[in-house]
Amino acid sequence: MTDRMRWLLRRVCEGDLIKAQQEARTLLTYNKVKKDEAFCQSMLHTLDKSQTKLIELPPNLQGLLVAEDTSSFPFSRFISRPEEERIVAQMVSTARASGKLAELGISCNPTLMLYGISGGGKTMLARYIAHKLEKPFVYVRFSNVVSSHLGSTQSNIARIFDFVRKSSCVLCFDEIDAVGMARGQRNDVGEMNRIVIALMQEMDNLQNDTVIIGTTNRYDRLDDALLRRFRLQHEVVPLNDIEALELSSKFFASTGYDAESWVKEWCCASIGKVGITAAEVVRKCTDKIITDYITEEEK
Repeated sequence: MTDRMRWLLRRVCEGDLIKAQQEARTLLTYNKVKKDEAFCQSMLHTLDKSQTKLIELPPNLQGLLVAEDTSSFPFSRFISRPEEERIVAQMVSTARASGKLAELGISCNPTLMLYGISGGGKTMLARYIAHKLEKPFVYVRFSNVVSSHLGSTQSNIARIFDFVRKSSCVLCFDEIDAVGMARGQRNDVGEMNRIVIALMQEMDNLQNDTVIIGTTNRYDRLDDALLRRFRLQHEVVPLNDIEALELSSKFFASTGYDAESWVKEWCCASIGKVGITAAEVVRKCTDKIITDYITEEEK
């Protein structure tokens, strides 16, 4: 396996669809193997139709936020279970009712905390909600928001919320535990406490039509007061064998790759009652294609 293949697989498994698609485009464009020509052209055409489209942001927010056009959604890499559809419906209904509630003087933001193990599909579910609401999906890059300079992080958060107040979007705090840890612990850092307070104050001052979604795999460590700002809370659990079979079948169908017998055999043998994350399913399916490709090359 080449370094570029490893890089691509890492991005897929981590759920970074944008970077994964960019790397896939590079690999497909510069693959000059004659027998792969038709496949590469087909996949490039698929990327042209389905690739996530980024929305340009003001210069002072570039690096802090990423904004995506959700008018198209990668349904071939996603399954929504009944309990998740209920949460989506609640978010959509609350968002649509928020204007009427504002007229009545009632503050009510559509807010949702998604929690569960890493790779379970929390961020993809948040994107799906944005798609259903027909709003851009804007997510926060906490690695750039959190600054070593005193007070700079609060300033970054204030800029983010100033943008959200002027723009109709779904704002996602992906891995919100990066800044939302519970206060009052022995190893508290004063600056991080102030960040949690600033975040809550900004959320309290939002208009009713602002949709906020947080995701975390450390739900147990989040600040209780911050959690109360999220009206709905939902655990995204691993896929069972039937759901994993469905996602695997959709994955291969979208690529035109025939692996039906392998999918059934793998799902029955590997998952059982334990469950598996969506990211693991995609990784396993990708590994299958790579293994077959290498085997074919060695013949």
